[in-house]
Amino acid sequence: MKFSYTKFGLKHDPRGAQVTLEHQGRTLIGDVVGCYRDDFRGATFLKVRHFNGEMWPIEPCAITVEVLERRPS
Repeated sequence: MKFSYTKFGLKHDPRGAQVTLEHQGRTLIGDVVGCYRDDFRGATFLKVRHFNGEMWPIEPCAITVEVLERRPS
């Protein structure tokens, strides 16, 4: 499942969602802890933390990740 969008951006706050992403032959899994809008690139990027507490090596665009579970905020 992907995040829902409106014409203004993400429909819901993504913080607390569990997401996955294929990166350099590995599957990254983690919790979204923050997000920001980059108006220059016209995209919303996520700050994601592995379950062991480390941050992901990249800040992926919200449209590229798969949502496993969304926790209510």
